[in-house]
Amino acid sequence: MTLEITTNRYGARPVRTHQAGAVPGSLSRRNPSNATGGTFVSSCGVRGRTRRATGRKNTKPKLKEQPVINIMHWNAEGASNKRDELQHFLHENNINICCIQETHLQEGKPFKVRGYQVFRSDRKERKKGGVMTLVRNNINAREIKTYMEEAEYLESKVTIGQSSYNIVNFYCPNDKKLSLDTIQTSDSNFLMVGDFNSQSHSWGYTTIDKRGETIEDWQDEHHLILVNDPTDTPTFYSRRWHTTTTPDLAFCTDDIHQNISRKVCDQLGGSDHRPVILSIRGTKTTIDAQLPRWNYKKANWGKFETRANELTKDIVIEGKNINNVVKIFNTSIVRAAKESIPREKRMERKTSSLNMEKDTTKLWNLTKALNDEGSKGQKITLEDEGKTITGKAAANTFAKGYEEVSNTNIPTSHKKEIRTEIRERKETPAHDIMQTDITMSEMKQSIRKLKKKKSPGPDNITNEMLQHLGNSSLNTLLDIFNLSWRQGQVPQCWKDAIMMPILKKGKNKSKASSYRPISLTSSCCKLLERIINKRMHMYLESENIIGNEQAGFRQYKSTEDQTTHLSQVVEDAFQSKK
Repeated sequence: MTLEITTNRYGARPVRTHQAGAVPGSLSRRNPSNATGGTFVSSCGVRGRTRRATGRKNTKPKLKEQPVINIMHWNAEGASNKRDELQHFLHENNINICCIQETHLQEGKPFKVRGYQVFRSDRKERKKGGVMTLVRNNINAREIKTYMEEAEYLESKVTIGQSSYNIVNFYCPNDKKLSLDTIQTSDSNFLMVGDFNSQSHSWGYTTIDKRGETIEDWQDEHHLILVNDPTDTPTFYSRRWHTTTTPDLAFCTDDIHQNISRKVCDQLGGSDHRPVILSIRGTKTTIDAQLPRWNYKKANWGKFETRANELTKDIVIEGKNINNVVKIFNTSIVRAAKESIPREKRMERKTSSLNMEKDTTKLWNLTKALNDEGSKGQKITLEDEGKTITGKAAANTFAKGYEEVSNTNIPTSHKKEIRTEIRERKETPAHDIMQTDITMSEMKQSIRKLKKKKSPGPDNITNEMLQHLGNSSLNTLLDIFNLSWRQGQVPQCWKDAIMMPILKKGKNKSKASSYRPISLTSSCCKLLERIINKRMHMYLESENIIGNEQAGFRQYKSTEDQTTHLSQVVEDAFQSKK
């Protein structure tokens, strides 16, 4: 089947990467490049998030580019005296939606920005505070909810094209409760931005406080993804302590995270907070035709090894964010493969080399495959209550069914207990085998055991490519594995998978329940899992943690042994007449 559904695997959150501090200068508060303490080369530092590097020839017709939605969030520390600079910034950067915290506006006093609708919630009894959301006039928008009791937030619903988004503009002072339990999240098209005034390793602090733990627990419970990266440019400069931090955060659902990028821009209007721009790209909904595959029979493996070594030798890993490092590594390997391994459609490759007179067996097998009703390449058409479902609607039907089956419904209280225990265990010394770096011999031994002719994951790196890497690129991959191992962090792209629905034999093709899912994940991730799994087995066996009664999944033992032992016990009992 050609229908692909991209999904997300649950994984660990980054917990140890520290944010590099900048040394503040003594220059003017309004100097843009020094407002957060340190030089800043360009106006906005761009960090994109591209979900997959395909490495496959594009066989689809070129699609019209979808519009980009630019969403800005910024703690203004007072908006009334920054209106002109704000308006210039909005138009200069083509901002569609702007979420502002700490507006310091008084109720009843107007605040207008040319070309934008204004939604605001002001403090009534206390000074300062307040939130405001600006939406371009050509965008349909409405206010859903405001909350000003502890934390302060304003939720809006905006509709752009065929998509609607729920956007929460959030601000919480240091001395107030986060009030996250009052926020109604959704499973898709949900974005929450603002100033959270909390600390965690996940967004670049060297420590984690109670508010940070609360936010992380809330994020996990509602299946949201943090857009921030621990190594991003800090957004706040403390004039009092001369430090740079990032209290300005953004959380979103997975569908938005697939297509989002983040920019931290120069200081604006004298605020100690830098504005942040989130850009959401439009998604393409067409289904791929059969994609070309790597033709390993014609591969120039010598050239591949050389190019892979050249492209990966300068990748800096130590002190860098693992998500960015893995993305660069994946791109380098796929580029080396493109230059060294030809790609063809599988049917073209089979028919071009077929000798009709000599290869009679191959010809018969090919004919049988072409006539097979369950062969790959067929379009999936489902029926639901008399309606015909195809394309993206069918993919959504499969995704919904898989989600229901895989949902374990673990109680929130139990999840919190697990997270608390994990944090406590991180503070206690671990067994040597579970904390020493992975060795090259371990990795090479696991690479040799990889099976060939296996479909790759979203990164398009195959087992064959890993088996033909040279020493330089292997060292880079080993450094990536050890960075992930030491930090306890799984790169985001390794959590992604392509779900392929495969029709069960003899089942009705029009029912979603007739298909079983196949999950295609990253080969690099599976290689690391193999290494860690072997270490865990060694640790469990050496420490006698597994009881002698267990036979399954243990070396030199089998569940058949248990059956044999039970039969012998029964036979002995009969013989002794017990």
